[in-house]
Amino acid sequence: MPQVINDAQELEVINSRLNNNLTIRLYSNNVTPGPGDSAATYTEVSGGGYSSFPLTFANWTITAGSPTSGSYNTTQQWTFTGSTGAPGNIYGYYVTRDSDGKLMWADRFPAANVPFVPQAGSIIRVIPKYTVSSQF
Repeated sequence: MPQVINDAQELEVINSRLNNNLTIRLYSNNVTPGPGDSAATYTEVSGGGYSSFPLTFANWTITAGSPTSGSYNTTQQWTFTGSTGAPGNIYGYYVTRDSDGKLMWADRFPAANVPFVPQAGSIIRVIPKYTVSSQF
C-alpha cells in the first residue's frame, strides 16, 4: 500500500528542499522534464549576456496545504545582449543545488513560448515555484 504523508510533513519536505543554496539556470536543449533527469540532462544557455542566478531561502513564500507550495518573491529576469551560443534556443529553466550540483527540479516554458530565440534586448522573466504533494 502506498505511503501517505500529512500536510505538516509536506511542509517539512518543502522547507528542507528550499533551504539550500540553489541556482536557477535556463536550458537550451529541447527537453521535456521527466522523472529520470539529472543536471546533465540540461544544456545551460551560454553567451548573449546570460548568467545564472542564486535563489535565497528568505525569498520563498511557502504555503502549507494540499499541496504545499513555494513561490519565489522576486522575479528572475534575464536581459539578453545578443544571441546565445548554439543551439541558440531556450526551452525552460532548471534549478540545481550548489553543494553538489544535483538537479532539484526543471520546468519547460509553455508550448506557445518555445523555442525562444533571444536577440539583443530580449527579456525572459521567471517566478520559480516548487510544489510538494503526497500522492496516493
